[in-house]
Amino acid sequence: MKAEELALLKRYFPETAVAMVGALYEQRRFKLHFKRPRSSKLGDFRPPRTKNGICSITLNLDLNPYQMLITYVHEVAHYDVYQQYGSRSVQPHGHEWQTTFSTLLQPFLTETIFPKDVLNALHKHLNHIKASSTADLNLQRVLHKYDKQPDNTTTVENLPHGARFVLKNGLVFQKGEKQRTRYKCYCESNGRWYFVSALAEVQAVE
Repeated sequence: MKAEELALLKRYFPETAVAMVGALYEQRRFKLHFKRPRSSKLGDFRPPRTKNGICSITLNLDLNPYQMLITYVHEVAHYDVYQQYGSRSVQPHGHEWQTTFSTLLQPFLTETIFPKDVLNALHKHLNHIKASSTADLNLQRVLHKYDKQPDNTTTVENLPHGARFVLKNGLVFQKGEKQRTRYKCYCESNGRWYFVSALAEVQAVE
């Protein structure tokens, strides 16, 4: 890879994983872009728009290095499944993708790349792979510790019942009852009820 490309990877990924991240990139044919944070996803894979076009992978640039690496491998797995099966009917996160993701992630599962707590959570995650790493609350709780957060930021699950909070989109809520991995919360801003992730980053309101 070019020096400037390696420098870019070092900015976003664990330094000990950069060579392997670069190898995955060089062995394939896709465009890699780092995007402004998107609340609905951490990254995505897009097939080519034209017959001779190139696939693309996008990643949110605000992810911590460990979340970035996991998300990158997640999207590269989509690329590999697409290359093997094309537009044939396979589930986006079905057996084909799960097997590919697990295989691609295995070489990264070392303590020279991931902290021990993240590594342990990843091993458990691979026993029950979900469509998104964000759906695995145990893994997300561990990864969350490595995020850069303002001092006044917390998560919904850490607030008491009935507490008021503000999401990043500016809407004000009251915390309600827990429903599996989410909380049913009343939005004071528009009078509607929403299910908010237990690990959503929010600011408490007095």
